[in-house]
Amino acid sequence: MSSTLETLEQQEKKALEKLQAIKARRQALVNREKAKQKEQERKDETRRKILLGSYLLKKMEDEAEKQKILAEINEYLTEDRDRKLFNLP
Repeated sequence: MSSTLETLEQQEKKALEKLQAIKARRQALVNREKAKQKEQERKDETRRKILLGSYLLKKMEDEAEKQKILAEINEYLTEDRDRKLFNLP
């Protein structure tokens, strides 16, 4: 094998290794972005739940609204530990 051919093969091998490293970095970046997006979606969902809960608690200050909301919650909740939070039988 000629020296030129060996040099070209070495260059090709180095180029392939570099390409693999670049692809790995790109994939890591994509994975980080997906994780970041998923985390933000989770935070947004939690914030929505907190705001809805706050809204319902405010509405429940009115006794008529409270009874209506509790009737709906009574149908929705099935776990005993959840029902106890609202003093439901």
